[in-house]
Amino acid sequence: MNTRTLFSALLLALSAGAACAQTAPAPDYTYRVNDGGTAGYRATITAYHGPFHYRDLTLTPRYCNGNPGTPDSAAAEMRVFPQASGPWPAEFHVPMSGGGANCELFVAFNLKNHDQPPTTQEVDPEMPGQGQKPRMKEVPDITDLAAADPVLIGPAILQWGDQATIPASQATRRRNGLCYFPYRYLVLDAGPGHAEGTSASLRLNGPTGTLLAYVDLPALQPLSTAAAGGTIALPSGSSIVVVEVDAPDYVPETSETNNLRRVLIDVQGSCD
Repeated sequence: MNTRTLFSALLLALSAGAACAQTAPAPDYTYRVNDGGTAGYRATITAYHGPFHYRDLTLTPRYCNGNPGTPDSAAAEMRVFPQASGPWPAEFHVPMSGGGANCELFVAFNLKNHDQPPTTQEVDPEMPGQGQKPRMKEVPDITDLAAADPVLIGPAILQWGDQATIPASQATRRRNGLCYFPYRYLVLDAGPGHAEGTSASLRLNGPTGTLLAYVDLPALQPLSTAAAGGTIALPSGSSIVVVEVDAPDYVPETSETNNLRRVLIDVQGSCD
């Protein structure tokens, strides 16, 4: 999908918001449980409200009799323990069928300070002290991610595929032959499914070129957007800036051919 205008992306996002208002509350987090074979099971948890990423958490069987059986990943849950200070402890539980009444896969971890999630009122009455249980949705869904137009680099506002000339004097900083410019664009989940959290990259002169920026993206509901932005350093002269949505190839998509977009930037003047 090649979205041609920022207005279109925002209109889709607003439409999605209106539709969601008539349905049950959206989940706070998405998760998936992967069978790593001899490496065991691993969990990945991401959030809808920010760049909350906990990938490849090693799950350990407990309370199981011999063979732990099969994970009921659709019944998995995360429990968060709010603290007055310091990192918030969290647990991820995956019930197992065939391994005993209380058999489960389990991992305990601490949230990063900036990842303290919104709490809910869903306290488990049968397990006191087990904290809050945010709403969760199992993934992966099949969906389609794409970089939406326009992209802002320094003073230039471009459609993907365009080119622009930017004076070096417009850089926010010039040092060692590099000019530093702010950038910003939107990533659109065109649907039909949810997208778990992933990352997007900007590279110089090709998809395997020098890494300019790497941005974590939150999980996205269908027809919603996430902003990617920061600062990139470009040399004087002509450069191709390439964006790759879902750079780690993490999200199952209906099309993998539209994840690369590029613009040509000609920086005129000295960057020293």
